[in-house]
Amino acid sequence: MKSNVEIIRETLEQVVNQKNIDAWDEFFSPDYIARSAPFIGMGYSTNSSESKHVISFITPGGPAEGVLQKGDELLWVEDQEQRWASHEEIAQGIRSYRGSNLKLGVLRGQETLEVELTRDLIQGFDTDNDQAKAEMQEFMTEQIPDLSVEILHTIAEGDIVACFMQYRGTHARFKREAIWREAWFARLSEGKIVESWPLPDIDAYCRQFGYRLISPDT
Repeated sequence: MKSNVEIIRETLEQVVNQKNIDAWDEFFSPDYIARSAPFIGMGYSTNSSESKHVISFITPGGPAEGVLQKGDELLWVEDQEQRWASHEEIAQGIRSYRGSNLKLGVLRGQETLEVELTRDLIQGFDTDNDQAKAEMQEFMTEQIPDLSVEILHTIAEGDIVACFMQYRGTHARFKREAIWREAWFARLSEGKIVESWPLPDIDAYCRQFGYRLISPDT
């Protein structure tokens, strides 16, 4: 019988390094829950094609909830100093806006709207198994298709495995390579992962991909 540490190592090797998303169900329970840590942000993410930036996810309890909707298309992004309107400019604006407020031009169906968001503390939220699997597949195929992970250290106690690892990959849109580390805590039951708490080094990840990190008092 495999140990919990062996299961975690095999999970990362097959799902991430071998890009075998079909192996997910072998390692994760159908009742698996991914639990996120609190963070500061606007509370939305986009799916960006060659011509559009479309809202793909709204963080529960975040500033964007009730303001943006999944499927909204961004037409422009504006802070207190500048407006970004072309496809490439919008990507840059999302990464480098100044201050805590951001105005967005949004196409929702046939209606054009102007909304404003203020970044704020977003409490951690839970992601169920199906959504976590879909997000991981999109992350390692659409966003960072050459994603790889190296396990640096593992500690196991009872049903919990703490794994310290290093990711590496090139962002498909930004054309930049980054290396960042993550501590991943996973609880296993009957040979499957039932819940986990990822703690990635978001600062290193964002800076290497070109985001400007601004102190909260700016």
